[in-house]
Amino acid sequence: MNKTPGIDILHQVKASIIAGDVLSPGDTVVVGVSGGPDSTALVHVLSCLRHELGLSVHAAHFNHGWRKSARTDERFVGRLARQLGVPCWHGARRGKLPRSRVSLEEEGRRQRFDFFRRLAEKLGARAVMLAHTQDDLAETVLMHILRGSGLQGMRGILSRRRVEGLEIIRPLLNIPKRAVLAYLKRNKIPFRIDPSNRRTEFLRNRIRLELLPLLEKKYSRNIRGLLAGLADTVGTDYDFLAKAAEKVFVELARGGANPKAVRFEKKGFLRQPVAVRRMLIRLAVEELRQNTNRLTLTHMRAVEAMARRGKIADVHLPGGLRVRQDAATVSVCLA
Repeated sequence: MNKTPGIDILHQVKASIIAGDVLSPGDTVVVGVSGGPDSTALVHVLSCLRHELGLSVHAAHFNHGWRKSARTDERFVGRLARQLGVPCWHGARRGKLPRSRVSLEEEGRRQRFDFFRRLAEKLGARAVMLAHTQDDLAETVLMHILRGSGLQGMRGILSRRRVEGLEIIRPLLNIPKRAVLAYLKRNKIPFRIDPSNRRTEFLRNRIRLELLPLLEKKYSRNIRGLLAGLADTVGTDYDFLAKAAEKVFVELARGGANPKAVRFEKKGFLRQPVAVRRMLIRLAVEELRQNTNRLTLTHMRAVEAMARRGKIADVHLPGGLRVRQDAATVSVCLA
């Protein structure tokens, strides 16, 4: 099983890990492995690099129980891990399946992340590695554009992210899917296919199967690379803006005795450029709700219209939050 991997992917993953400057010899890492081509390639590459980089690699498979082949996928990942000499840990979905597809995916992501987080804590792991590729990044950027995203969404998928104290690393993010498939073929590594990836009622699948091939054929053969480049550029600009806003946040935000509200001194808030004001609202929502997933441009424009009017007023936000303006403060608080 441990044939010499493709030099390009091996070197790119190694370079990505070293450039990230997160891991050191002796560290333990958890690798999310579904059994699909991307995660299979990633755990194989890491099994080849572990001695050189001094890493202890653990495979982690989460069984969502969504389809009949779920148990077969779980057994496949177990066999793969044994062949690679990598410890393998299994988790499974708890509770009934939600009725809607959106709820199903959200609940699945939440439970999978909780499984990774608990396992990382148990093993003392420094990071969790996930196998998103450049194609996944391009699909995500395009999907967010179609949904009307701002800068935050146009970053797509981040190569590194810290969530609830857990470091998430995606070392394949600059590698095209075709290179991953070529690597698997060259090394005769089997993998599993999720049949739901062919179902075009899902937006991401339509983008993958219909829109991106059309753009590639009719407009630019390098559309995936261009979208990945856009994500990188936007990410750099977003990071600069976020750091500037964080400094202003520290200066203006007043939580006081109420842990369910973030208050900004009104005059200081209104002096900020629109981009910084929007970012301050985002930071306040993140502090209160830990994410801004449902916050839209419409919400931001409503807050700006309220600020222009200068009157005491409320704007309701997702997640049971509201922005309230009075004579002295602009507050983000529980509704």
